[in-house]
Parts: sequence; C-alpha cells; structure tokens
Amino acid sequence: MISSRRYRAGRMVTAVLAATALLVAACAEEAPPVADPVEEAPEVEPDPDELPSGSITFGNWQWLEEGRGDALWAAVSAYEDHNPDATLEQDATPFGDYADTLYTEMGAGLGPDVFISLDNQWVVLHDAGLLEPLDDVIAGAPLNVTNDAMNIDGQQYGVTWEQVSYALLGNEHVMEEAGVEALPTTVDELIEAGQQIQDNTDADGFAVRHRIAEFAGWSADFQNWAYGFGGSWSDGEQLTIDSDENVEAVTEFKRVYDSGIMPIGDDAATFRSKFQENSLGLMIDNSGAALSFATAGAAITGQDMVSAPLPFPDHGAHQKLIISVNANSENIDLAKDFIRWFVTEEGQTLIRPPLGASTLATEVPLPDEFLEEHPWAETYVEIGPYSKSLLIAGFEMDTMDYYLTIMEAVERVITEDQDPREALEQAQQALE
Repeated sequence: MISSRRYRAGRMVTAVLAATALLVAACAEEAPPVADPVEEAPEVEPDPDELPSGSITFGNWQWLEEGRGDALWAAVSAYEDHNPDATLEQDATPFGDYADTLYTEMGAGLGPDVFISLDNQWVVLHDAGLLEPLDDVIAGAPLNVTNDAMNIDGQQYGVTWEQVSYALLGNEHVMEEAGVEALPTTVDELIEAGQQIQDNTDADGFAVRHRIAEFAGWSADFQNWAYGFGGSWSDGEQLTIDSDENVEAVTEFKRVYDSGIMPIGDDAATFRSKFQENSLGLMIDNSGAALSFATAGAAITGQDMVSAPLPFPDHGAHQKLIISVNANSENIDLAKDFIRWFVTEEGQTLIRPPLGASTLATEVPLPDEFLEEHPWAETYVEIGPYSKSLLIAGFEMDTMDYYLTIMEAVERVITEDQDPREALEQAQQALE
C-alpha cells in the first residue's frame, strides 16, 4: 500500500510543476505546431574580436556523474579556448532535486544562464515564457530531426543535448559465471536467465526501477514496458490508459517483479553500483547510464558489458535532454554564443565521446576507437531512431501529472496485487 507520506511526496512533484507554471504563464491546452527543420547554410565563423565576454553558469545534473561528469565538463569547457574572454561555471544539482530547483529558480527570474532539461520539463518552461529564442545563433547549423520539437511557431527555443534510448545490458563476468550464453529476447527468457544467475552466483539476476519514491526515473523507465508491448497512453486526442496493450505491459512487469530475480527495494543508485561491482547480471537502462558504468573506474569496463534490444515485441522509449538559454540571463549574448559554438562541428565532435551512444543535435558519428572500447554502444546506435518520446501525445503539458496517476496504479498492482486491468481502468477514470 502507498503510504500517505509517499503519496504526498509524489503529489508535490506535480504541485511544484503546476504552481510554478501558473505563476509565470497560463498553461497551453495543446502542443504548438512543429515547424520545418532549420535549413542548412554555410557556417560563418564569428570575428574573435566581436565575441561577447563574461561568465555564464551551466546547469546540469550530469556534472555530478562519476567519471562521465568530468569528461562532459572538459568538452564544454573547450568553449573557453574558442572564446578566451569567456568563463563557464558549473551549476550542479542532483537529478532527484534538479527539476524542482530549476522551476523554483527560473520562476523567480533566476537560475543558470544555460541549462539542460528533460523534454517534459522543457515544455513547462517554454509555456511559461522562460526560454530565449536561438534562431540567430543556430542559423545554418546542420540540425537533425531530433531538434524539430523545440521549434515552436517558427522559432527555435532549444536544441538536442542528447537523445537517450534504452536497451538490455548484461555484465559478462556474471553471465559467464552463471552459464548464461546470450542476452534474453523475451520476458520468459529474461526470467529464466535471471534465475540461472541467482542459482549459480552470488549476484542478483535482473534490476530495474520499481518504486514510486523514484517517481521521475521510474515513470521514464516504465514507458519501455508500455511501448514495448505496443501500448501508449493516448491516441493523440483521447486517453487510452486501460488499453489491452498497456494491461499486458503491466502484467508482464508484475510477473518479473514476482519472479524473485529482482532486488526488491533497491533504488537505481544501489542496483547500478551492484552492476558495476559484478553483483548484478542484467538490467534495463539508458545509454547515458551505460557509459557512466563503463567509465567510472569500477570492476567493469566497456569491454565487460554486452547489450541487446529490449526483450519485448516492440521498441521502447527515449529521454530527450535539451540545452536552452534562460530568457532572464544577465549575459544572454554570451549564453547564446555558447549555443552557436555547441552546434558547430567542433563542439559536436568534442561532446560526442562523453555522450557516448546517444543521438546528438547533428549527425556526428561515434569515433571508431570509441566503438572498439565500448562495443555495447552499437545496440543503442541501431535502436535510437525507432525509440519514442516520453511525452503523452496531445497531453504534453500534463504528462508528468498523468504519469503520477499511472505509476500509482502500477505500484498498486505490484505491491497490493491489484488486478492490472482494474488498476488501469481506475487511472483512466480518475484522469478523465
């Protein structure tokens, strides 16, 4: 049963999001139309004597990621070589607190000059009028289609930092010890492999987020199950929460949860550490997390990890991370010039290795030497174009509020044994 404390904590996420947006702007009923991609034009290098000077803060929870955070910061700090009169400063907040902190600061006219946000956060900030248009600094950049959703009414308010897909990851050390020769391709095979690992090693079989206490992360990760079984939460106009496909997804998630192969109660930080230390065999996670595992200097490296598409009939979800400029920045010209540099070939090439197998704002390839060190990345590159947005079509502004109701229903299924169809029907009725 969901405790009243956990229930209120979940509702607070939605309350902060809604209250902040209402303070600064009225919420839109529908997503604005998407404009055509930016047309390519010859890149014009600005005159160094005319570059803006000063200091800008760059907000991102990823600065705190072990191993990868330093590499990301080194890549973006190369802008200081491009513009010697500029200084970048980190604004680092842990992921669990990042969205609330960003909403609060920006709603008060403060916050970092340049920042990263998830797409569900970005739609709130855009609707509140807190994002600076970037058309003048990205004109001519070879942006790919991942940037289209940030072009609203003909103006570009952000570009892709990275688009992160999900895959099944395996720890080869644990799999070899357990005698698991290949990654599973179905839920039945996943349960079988997880049990084989637990029967023959001291490691846990499989892990994935499963707690409402990690609402932000779990609500994103769980969409892989819904999408993976052909489900969606709307048809673009009407909610479809209690569809047969969604019921099947929740049923299969419950079956894995009950199988005994999961370390019930472990949060993501705990089971990710287990994976790195050879105490977990299998997990579903995104490409950014996978790169963190491979570069954190723990017991495994990129050579010790294997990957495969999700063990579901269809493709899963992606998280889109967007880089934007704060409309209330006191140094907008410098912040925008950083974006100008970021989408150049130099900026994209530098940021490519620490962002690993993610899809970037432009079609910059993964270096051959990276793929040699990280063969697991191939799967993410291949499935990236087929993954789906986490935003609920037609209800983009309400996505996180709706996800809270949906994930509360899923938790009732896995912790109280409520029938999956009944739980989703209740969620459908509550949101209608």
